[in-house]
Amino acid sequence: MRYVTEYFKQPLVSSAPLAWEGVRVEQHRLEAGELPAHHHKHHLLMLYQAAVPLVVHQLHETRTTKTVYHTGDLGLYPGGDYSTLTWTTPHENVYLMVDDQHLDRLVRQGLDLTHFVLSERLKFNDPFLAQLCRQLLAAAGSQHALGLLYVESLTNALCYHLIQYHAAHERRIATGGRLTREVLARIDDYLEAHAEAPVTLDILAGLANLSVFHFARLFKQTMGVAPYQYVLGWKIRRARQLLRLGHASVADISDVLGFASLATFSTAFKRAVGCSPQEFQRGGASDKR
Repeated sequence: MRYVTEYFKQPLVSSAPLAWEGVRVEQHRLEAGELPAHHHKHHLLMLYQAAVPLVVHQLHETRTTKTVYHTGDLGLYPGGDYSTLTWTTPHENVYLMVDDQHLDRLVRQGLDLTHFVLSERLKFNDPFLAQLCRQLLAAAGSQHALGLLYVESLTNALCYHLIQYHAAHERRIATGGRLTREVLARIDDYLEAHAEAPVTLDILAGLANLSVFHFARLFKQTMGVAPYQYVLGWKIRRARQLLRLGHASVADISDVLGFASLATFSTAFKRAVGCSPQEFQRGGASDKR
């Protein structure tokens, strides 16, 4: 069995059909019940969403432990063997599963570690991790303007945060540094030449001759935003130029710039500019941003 959620019934939301690399996120509504002793290979991060306190009993050989969870509480369970769990309250949880080999590959490519071991934490609070869980769940249930690039950025942020704050690790080198102007110019040239094509972190990292994980961190340190935010900003600026020219329809501009759909383009444009692409093209809003 690959994922612990395979013990459960059909999820409310799942990223499984999307075949994301390295992570799977699911939302489950569970009745009172029991999860038998089990082994799960991949690391599990759970976000509890119970409307009322959720009491979980974990059975050990000679004792039983009791943990009470409230909305927003997290649990981190590294891959391994786990004993029987029981609960008496119906609830909804978000289950974020991180492929153990994917995490190992990311941190060893992007961080020169001598070792790392994730910590088991039955109950804790981490607003950043909770927000990443919610964002990935939302991405599994709807399209984002930049699709896979957005998911990859969230996944890398998640993995780095887990290692930085929820693992025992030893690093041999410092993690500072910035991307050079030449690398940034290559990225802009690539976006210019492939505006309609899907953009991935693999492609951008290749332009910098860096691992995906290392590139994502250095890009944020250099530019102050994640790669997907930069690419989205570039596409919105180009969309404004094309809309001002007035030679192409909004739908054509959405296709030319490689947005997932006209709806995602319109939503992203309005969020960034303050009006719809159609309103902008008609000159119904000032172009001050």
